[in-house]
Amino acid sequence: MDRLKKGTVLGGTYEIIEEIGSGGGGIVFRARHLRLQNDVVVKKIKDDVLGRVESRKEADILKNLKHPYLPRVYDFVETEDSIYTVMDYIKGSDLETAVKTHGKYSQKQVKKWALQLGEALNYLHGQKPPIIHSDIKPANIMLTEDGDVCLIDFNISLAMGESVETAVGISAGFSPPEQYRDPAMYERINSHFTRQKSKQDTKKKIYSWENDRTELLQDAEEDGTDLMQEEGDSTELLQDDDRTELLTEPLKADYTPSASEKTERLSEYIPYFGKGISTRSDIYSLGVTLYYALTGTEPPIDFKERIPIGETGIPISEGFAVILEKMMALSPQERYANGKEYLNAIQNCHKLDHRYIVMHRRQNLLQIAAAGSLALGVFLIFSGLYRIRVEKNAVYYELVRTAKEAAGFGEYGEAREALAQAKAIYDVRLEAYEEELHLLYLQGEYEECIEQGETWLNTVPFEVGVEGDEENYGNIFYLVGNACYEIQDYPNAEKYLKQAIEQYGQNGLYYRDYAITLAKLGQMEAARTELEKGIALGMGQDSIYMAQGEIAHAKGEEEEATKYLTQTIAVTEDAQLQQRAVLLCTEVYKTTGAIDAEIALLEESLKGAQGNGELVFSEYLADAYARKARTGEQFEQEYDTKALSLFTSLYERGYVTYQLQENMAILYENLDRFEEAETLLMEMTEKYPERYEVYKRLAYLEADRQQEKENEQRNYLRMRDFYELAKDKYPADGADMEMEMLDRMMQELADGGWL
Repeated sequence: MDRLKKGTVLGGTYEIIEEIGSGGGGIVFRARHLRLQNDVVVKKIKDDVLGRVESRKEADILKNLKHPYLPRVYDFVETEDSIYTVMDYIKGSDLETAVKTHGKYSQKQVKKWALQLGEALNYLHGQKPPIIHSDIKPANIMLTEDGDVCLIDFNISLAMGESVETAVGISAGFSPPEQYRDPAMYERINSHFTRQKSKQDTKKKIYSWENDRTELLQDAEEDGTDLMQEEGDSTELLQDDDRTELLTEPLKADYTPSASEKTERLSEYIPYFGKGISTRSDIYSLGVTLYYALTGTEPPIDFKERIPIGETGIPISEGFAVILEKMMALSPQERYANGKEYLNAIQNCHKLDHRYIVMHRRQNLLQIAAAGSLALGVFLIFSGLYRIRVEKNAVYYELVRTAKEAAGFGEYGEAREALAQAKAIYDVRLEAYEEELHLLYLQGEYEECIEQGETWLNTVPFEVGVEGDEENYGNIFYLVGNACYEIQDYPNAEKYLKQAIEQYGQNGLYYRDYAITLAKLGQMEAARTELEKGIALGMGQDSIYMAQGEIAHAKGEEEEATKYLTQTIAVTEDAQLQQRAVLLCTEVYKTTGAIDAEIALLEESLKGAQGNGELVFSEYLADAYARKARTGEQFEQEYDTKALSLFTSLYERGYVTYQLQENMAILYENLDRFEEAETLLMEMTEKYPERYEVYKRLAYLEADRQQEKENEQRNYLRMRDFYELAKDKYPADGADMEMEMLDRMMQELADGGWL
């Protein structure tokens, strides 16, 4: 195994600083990227992959991976006899070390990591073709300095197109049954670790093939385990400090397991051995890793020795326990199919809790009974028509379900397409219309949400006849009312929320938001009365805190508002309510000038955010950074750079709005990156040809650019051209202080003879 010396410059770009680890997968070094001036990790790839990256096609696939919970792959460097990967250097501690130091972690903390890792797997498994990590374990999960996770060391061999049956090794205890090639391999690893545990009083002794080959073979001879079979046709056992085994050659074709290997203990696993890994294998390994973080106990090698999570005595919700046990099922088919399916499950974890199930069971039973009676009656009358209706119902509800699932992943285009198909089947049923309004609200399209809702309420003859329809109908009024609230149209918000209560007066959330709106209108006594009604209906504590915070803010009691809103954030598991509380709390901090508290709150909220929430928090945080930069020269460079980094990330992910692009251009200008600012602004002139603000920004940019030059080199003619375009598009009744300032600047330039 090649050991690069300190000071070696690999590929003309990466200067080796130090060796930071070694094991079965290779030697790992920390290096310095000489051009970017940041630290990276350099790792030697297995020799059997050397010939697979010459085309660079597969290398480019990995280099194009970009995700907040995965390290970035910078490069693949080939030398005369080796090939190295270059990835982000992640500061922090790996989860294995953290658990050994800290002990087990709480469900709240582990669930946060479970969500982040679900996003990473959803991203990897969603590639074409899917990228399988194949070695998820605590040692391959870094805990960053910000408290987030980063999933490192995904299997380069698999990403390079190697067969899934041969590309991977075994991380004993964390690998699923299908990752073991055959019963003999499983028995060999199991007996080896059992023997070492016994010899060293539970302290595992770790071997590496290069350093401990002789000792390992001696151990095998002592207990009769034939690891090598015979010279020249060997099976090599490679143990590193992560309990990982790699087999460089397959077992001999004529190998026959001994009688001890054919025990009843293996009967449950044998059907899965040697099946090759898939995305479901990653799900298993992640499940065991989360189990490890929750219990602080390293999983046993023998699958049957693992204690079900519900029997360990640790505090864990029923929903989370159900998800973990499904992840760790021995049969791959019983697990979640991939990262997307798992992420959806963990995002809806609360729906598996007993309380949620009991709440919905009665409704489901009533629906089943009604459906059964209807089925019997219609079957007796005309079974053919009934069958058609049942099929239409099934398709309709499946499309609505698909839309909700797509929206959960931020795939709004797919969600809308599914809803359009649903409305084509039944154009007077409420569910599809309600969900479409919900999509508009989630996307922040409040005015469109209001317009659509009002149109449908006035023109669509909705069916309101079966159980559940009244609440769905109430939800349409509720969503329109909340959209009015978001654009500060409080009188109409009050009107629609009151109508929501009239349609369905059993939803406590209607009363919560109605009370908040009344407070905004100054009707404090009425607000308290409506809030009490919501509480009587069983409104959750998080909703109560939220309403109290909103009411306090409306009364100008900002300290009280902050207290209630932070309590909401701390206790709620409702992502939408949490987002609403965070954003209102930032408004309170803006009012009081607490910019540092605002930034701290947004940074913390961003760590666990997903989907639309992540985008919104990122935009708000970038804005806060930009305002922080204006509070003093000592902050300007640092916080402008932070703000620009966040805005750029949003832009690259397709979250493109006029305001975001303008903010980016201003930050480029503040950082004296004039060329980038101009490029972006010129793109905006094509997209927003009638907006005077773009040309105003270009005029200011040109002014700053000329200020950098000596007097005799300055030329303000381009500034004049942009100014004239801005004036031409500026509305007659406009009231823009920046335009007024620009008018004065141009007059001064003209008076000074610069034009």
